[in-house]
Amino acid sequence: MIRSALGYLVLAIVGLIAALVGASAYRAIAPFGLVLCILLMLVATVFARTWKEWSGIAVFAGAWAVLTYVLSLEGPGGSLLIATDGYGYGWLFGGSLAIVVVCLIPRRVLFGRNDVA
Repeated sequence: MIRSALGYLVLAIVGLIAALVGASAYRAIAPFGLVLCILLMLVATVFARTWKEWSGIAVFAGAWAVLTYVLSLEGPGGSLLIATDGYGYGWLFGGSLAIVVVCLIPRRVLFGRNDVA
């Protein structure tokens, strides 16, 4: 029970880290920073799905979405971490699309074939 809950906590932290790294690095070395951040999302989402399957993706994606939303809001001084421009929308939609793409990968591709002989 505790081990399972700890696994979900780790996936939530991975989602938060992916959101934080992506939101602060997607503009680095344009446009390669955006591509690398979306690749980060693909790898992290595959990790979440292969570890805890659908519930793992739900926890990971939920944590990512909440922190990404918070980071896209205007700060107290009027600054933005995720700007409303092409790169900002690229990060928001690219990260979301990465999660959807991993959800569409067939189970046998990620887990292999479970033939019982």
